[in-house]
Amino acid sequence: MDPTESLPEDDDLTVLEYVRHWIHDQFNVREKPAGEVTEVNEQVHTAEIPLGAKPVFWIGLTLIVIGQILLGLQKQSLPVAGLLVMAIGMVSLWLGMPQHEAKPENSTLKENESPIFQVKPIWLMATLAMSVVCFVLFSENRFGWLQTLSWLTAIACGLYAFWPASNPEQSTRKLNWKFWLNWKNDREFFVLVLVVVVFGLIFRLKDLAGLPPEVISAQVETYYSVSEIRQGGNYILFSRNTVPEPLNYYWANLVNLFSGKRLTMEAIRLANALAGLIGMGFVYGLGKRIANRWVGLVAAGLAGVSFWLVLQERAAIGGGLVFPLMAGALFGLVKGLEERDGRFYLLSAVAVGLGLMSNKIFLIFPLVAMVVILSWKSEKKSVNPGHTLGLLGIGLLLSVVTTMPLIRAISLEPMSYLAPILARVGQYEVTYPGNPLLIFLGNILKALGLANWTNQGGWVDSIANRGAVDGMTAIFFLVGIVSLLKRYRSSRDWKLLILLLLYPVLLLPSALALAFPYENPSMTRAVGAAIPVLLIAAYGIVEIFKAVTPALRQKSLAAVVVAGVLMLGPIVVSNYNLVFQQYATQYKRSAWNASEMADVIQRFYSSGKEGLSYLISYPYWVDSRAVAISMRQPEQNLSLPATEIASTVNVTLPKLFILNPMDKNSIAELQAVYPEGVISTYQSINPDKNFILFIVGQ
Repeated sequence: MDPTESLPEDDDLTVLEYVRHWIHDQFNVREKPAGEVTEVNEQVHTAEIPLGAKPVFWIGLTLIVIGQILLGLQKQSLPVAGLLVMAIGMVSLWLGMPQHEAKPENSTLKENESPIFQVKPIWLMATLAMSVVCFVLFSENRFGWLQTLSWLTAIACGLYAFWPASNPEQSTRKLNWKFWLNWKNDREFFVLVLVVVVFGLIFRLKDLAGLPPEVISAQVETYYSVSEIRQGGNYILFSRNTVPEPLNYYWANLVNLFSGKRLTMEAIRLANALAGLIGMGFVYGLGKRIANRWVGLVAAGLAGVSFWLVLQERAAIGGGLVFPLMAGALFGLVKGLEERDGRFYLLSAVAVGLGLMSNKIFLIFPLVAMVVILSWKSEKKSVNPGHTLGLLGIGLLLSVVTTMPLIRAISLEPMSYLAPILARVGQYEVTYPGNPLLIFLGNILKALGLANWTNQGGWVDSIANRGAVDGMTAIFFLVGIVSLLKRYRSSRDWKLLILLLLYPVLLLPSALALAFPYENPSMTRAVGAAIPVLLIAAYGIVEIFKAVTPALRQKSLAAVVVAGVLMLGPIVVSNYNLVFQQYATQYKRSAWNASEMADVIQRFYSSGKEGLSYLISYPYWVDSRAVAISMRQPEQNLSLPATEIASTVNVTLPKLFILNPMDKNSIAELQAVYPEGVISTYQSINPDKNFILFIVGQ
């Protein structure tokens, strides 16, 4: 009997009763009498939930919590005790986890067919021809109208060369536009979606102007790269930057153009924040395809508050587009394979090409694609190897076509792109500190602990010497691993397998730092691994919630809500503290105080008299361009070499000189050139960042 039959009429249904019955429906399978007609909605998943977990399940969960705490206490040497307790906990979880036969949403009905394409030889030849034209035209490392048109034409030809014709199977499938029709049944889910979006907006948009609190040299290069684009310097490779690939800077410029405001660091961070919000949507879609909409929603929520991802966007040094493009490429790849929809597969390949135009991390994606396709092939036994190679070939071709401007630019300036890679993987800068094979194996083992144990990232875009996710997410990550392994053992679902395999694969950009193993694991180079980590953690959260819900539901709805808050609330609070407290404090303590110098100069200018300000250059000190950007006068040149101090005598305006306290020679020369000058020490908030003020003529 349908439980809803026992409900009162809508006019008499209280909110509490409705919500209680809704939760009951979401987490229980209803047996339907023979002959009952049920409308099948392929986008909605009703999961069969176990009646309860065994006591050993809770013992295992407790041991994992203890192991994670021990891991956090011992960040440098190998935490043997923590690992041992954690391993016992995971075994206990396995033994205590109830059996269930639920299947993921949108499970593939046909197991013997690969994605459908329609190869058009003429358009394939046009693709190759336009790629050659594109390569020839991009001979000056710049985007021009003709060059850009040839590039876009090559991509369009490549897509159309394989774009499938209308699939009868897909054309008869009705689009599931039921937002309003299902509002009564799904409104709680949509409320939760709004909650996730709100938290994502808060974490990404809060205090964009003040966090990070200072501008550093790497961010200066990002700023001036975007500024060059605004002034017509449409380069492909920005050789002086930490990340020379162009797409980050063009995206920031595009967002800034729509804002209609003057370029600031806040505008660049806003562009990265918007990209992160888009990435949350792809993570939801990916989680829904791999498991169900609840896993997708929880994963999107974790991505929304994850300090791992937020810091990459806030740092604004070239990694802001990795997460959304990686998540989008994976979503298209999985959806294309699962639904045999060649369109999504082709768009995934284009996303990979755009990813290569944004960051070197995407060089690992061909291996990622191989892992995903071979995992899919393991279930589709009838797909012959030729089809598998064809899939890889089509994806590779479209990615190369999309990356053609970058390929051409690399051919003109190979070392500006390859030097950072060779410096880490090879011996371009230093020799290996040992056997490279042993270093690599050690790096892999260390990198596997990135989520739960520690990372060696810098203070600009990470919080070093801690796991890349908060403690609660790290615990759920381990629960998710056990749950996925057990589910895969019974279902052999290839989509579950790829989650387990993608984590180590996406750690490789960090583990391949053979010449500098002390830089591994790196949150920045392994940022792609955040996607499987958060999806696995979401899987673990849903698994635990399903285990506790039957017992709590017998008590009250409030108990279920409280359980959800207790599980997810600490994740939000912890990540908020990590981003807006710990990271902000660490950053301000480590960065030079360009904002304080900018404030001093602006007060000097506002004194009512015309004047000039100079920042005397000193090794390993503040970047004068960072001070100018902090003043919102990026065009002003404040830098003055110490050898040119005497040349300022001819200027009769009042002058302000800012010096490093350790620069005794420059201070002595200023006092000799301007004996009437007034010298003082500016007391910084951070005492080790005081600086000297030397004022002349005021």
